[in-house]
Amino acid sequence: MPTRPEDVTADWLTSFLAPRNPGVQIDDIAVLDSSQGAATRLRVRPQYAPGRDAGLPPVLFVKTSLTRRMLVADPHMYVTEVRFYEHLRPGLTCETPQVYAWALDEETNRFAVVIEDLSLRSATFPSALSGLTADDVEPLMRTIARLHAPNWGRRDLESSYPWLETATKGKAATFWRDTAREAFEIELNDGYKSVALDLEHHSLDLILAALPALQLANGEHPLTVLHGDTHIGNCYLLPDRTGGLLDWQLMRVANWANDVAYTIMTALDVEQRRAGERSLLESYLDELSSLGVDAPAWDEAWERYRQQMPYGIACWMVTPTAMYSEALLDALIRRCVVAADDLDSYAALGVQRSRSRRITAGRRAPASGSTARG
Repeated sequence: MPTRPEDVTADWLTSFLAPRNPGVQIDDIAVLDSSQGAATRLRVRPQYAPGRDAGLPPVLFVKTSLTRRMLVADPHMYVTEVRFYEHLRPGLTCETPQVYAWALDEETNRFAVVIEDLSLRSATFPSALSGLTADDVEPLMRTIARLHAPNWGRRDLESSYPWLETATKGKAATFWRDTAREAFEIELNDGYKSVALDLEHHSLDLILAALPALQLANGEHPLTVLHGDTHIGNCYLLPDRTGGLLDWQLMRVANWANDVAYTIMTALDVEQRRAGERSLLESYLDELSSLGVDAPAWDEAWERYRQQMPYGIACWMVTPTAMYSEALLDALIRRCVVAADDLDSYAALGVQRSRSRRITAGRRAPASGSTARG
């Protein structure tokens, strides 16, 4: 695996692509742009030898780790992404980038994947600040349903995909149970996060009581294979109103509602969510049914949806400002907090708030505001 930018040469890219793209020969490459986050992302223009492009496009997107030190505490996330491309991507009909090559060093967890450059299909990449409407987000509901349908309700998911974490097992679940408080306290030193969270009504104790309850809820059937990180920044939209999903590093086996709710709560501002969340959930359920899945009844689906909002609060509270702008994080935290209040998410999880802010966990409350489907 390459570890420095100078390692990504024409010879390396040729040898990396050749096993799955026989006959390819690259004489030179130009790096069009690059960015560094948890992984390194490069857009490159290969100069193919005459007649040796093997059907590959004129621009490629390379994702790897061009640093001597891995920049994530849990490099298993890279294992997950590579194994997605190898084991799950071929059987999916949902929109996600075409992949041309992938590899993983099992000893170091270093990886590399080469996928299509979505700009060649005029894809747009929205954010929480893009001013999306429910109509904009609806294609993503259909895409998520197509992701979930093939593995819906299977009882052998953990044995079939032993490399996937679950809602209650794995490093992510352990983090939320055991070490999240420390991460919260560090991030609360950023004053704007304390204000966005509204600590008077969403205390740290309240959130930390909700997380294990949510883990248990998301470990209940029907289970499927989730993307696991469907915030709007990991989505894209195509001109034909197809929605796609990027970055498959946090996939897990869990209840379907986490993917659906996380997209809606991060994509839409408060008023757009209030106006459109029921129709978006309906679109997801209808797409499931069209794919032959025995979709949950409305009351069950609505309660599952209501339970998810503390997850968004927790995720964006522990996300360092260095990774996203203050404006973006502030918007995400605020809309997740309001969603949790609007939907009475803590009560849906059986976590009760008293006037004295003492938190107790009890039985889940019945769904509120539910209506018959249709």
